[in-house]
Amino acid sequence: MTEQTVGHQSKHDPIETIPEFIDAFDRHLEMRGYRSSARQAYLKVVKHFIYWHKARSPAEEKINIETVRIFLGEHLPVCRCSKPGYKEIKTVRAALNQMLLMRGDASGPRINDEVPSEIEAAIGHFDEYLRNVCGLSEATRWYHCRHARVFLSWLFGDHPLVFARITPQNLCRFVTTVAIDYCPGSIGVIVYSLRTFLKFLQFTGHATPSVAAMIPRPPNWSATHVPQALNREELRLFLSVFDCTTAIGKRDYAMARCLTDLGLRGYEVANMQLNAIDWHNGELHLTKTKSRREDVLPIPGPMAKALITYLRYGRPATESRAVFVHHRAPTGQAVQTTTVRGAIRRAFSRAGLPWSGPHILRNTVATRLLEGGASLKEIADVLRHHSIDTAKSYTKVDLSHLVHVALPWPGRSS
Repeated sequence: MTEQTVGHQSKHDPIETIPEFIDAFDRHLEMRGYRSSARQAYLKVVKHFIYWHKARSPAEEKINIETVRIFLGEHLPVCRCSKPGYKEIKTVRAALNQMLLMRGDASGPRINDEVPSEIEAAIGHFDEYLRNVCGLSEATRWYHCRHARVFLSWLFGDHPLVFARITPQNLCRFVTTVAIDYCPGSIGVIVYSLRTFLKFLQFTGHATPSVAAMIPRPPNWSATHVPQALNREELRLFLSVFDCTTAIGKRDYAMARCLTDLGLRGYEVANMQLNAIDWHNGELHLTKTKSRREDVLPIPGPMAKALITYLRYGRPATESRAVFVHHRAPTGQAVQTTTVRGAIRRAFSRAGLPWSGPHILRNTVATRLLEGGASLKEIADVLRHHSIDTAKSYTKVDLSHLVHVALPWPGRSS
């Protein structure tokens, strides 16, 4: 089925097969010069729209600008799809405009020419606050905006926004209502988003500080778990399984030392740049971090030695400024976080250890610091936690290990 055929039939016939329509839309975008990244974003939006349309509409209902308006105005504000496939409302509108253009519906008004609703205007200001004041990433902003949009739609509907109507009572009622459909972890995210939105209202003079404190906190059962960590023998075994006679082995070992010596996150290792290493002062400057600030960390001796060995004798010649690069096609390009995870997973497998992800190495760094007498503040500084409360989890007692070192009760034989 050609693109022209899809566009011609769409005025009169419903979409018959989703894959054919998506393929035709991809060709439509490619013919108009859209890059691969933009096409992928638009395809996610249109897939979301098509599956929503299929689920709600009888087979004979046409796709036109009115159905798109319903999708934007009624579905998106309360969307609970598992993979919604959109982040920015501008991207959604642009993608759906291209879909209408492909289907021959471009003669009418364009959806991105419409004045946004009062709720969307408020969410737009909230998003600016999250980006400019809080410095949050696009993905985090999207989740906060999504939950705030659902709350405002639930509370106000089509009525004017009157922020004075946001009271502890209706906040509690909203949280307990959505709690039916979400697990405790997801509810915690929603509550955090609502608190952030109320802080935004307070920042702009629309809410009182006491309202945010009235949102109920869901129980966080994950906080009761003792973080897993490698003991000294397991760590020694893990570091011994890398084949440092090969270039890839040198690279993977250097990545492992970054994780075990400094407790870096996997994506921080993948994003490490050559100009971030200050060899003169023995420091590592990290910019693309979870906190979106520059962190300066001392480079331990074993990590420095592993890096030097890899850079001198393992890293292929490339124009890339990334420290760690691919040794197979695409040779010389920066590795991704998945490359780091894969190297660690394979090392655990070779060592016969039951773990797979790199985060346990970060836990191991914290545990070693605690055993060495470091304070919670020092652990939080090394791991670059926003709050010292995050480091408190490492002070919990693992009873299954404690039983092996416990002394017998006085008066009882062992």
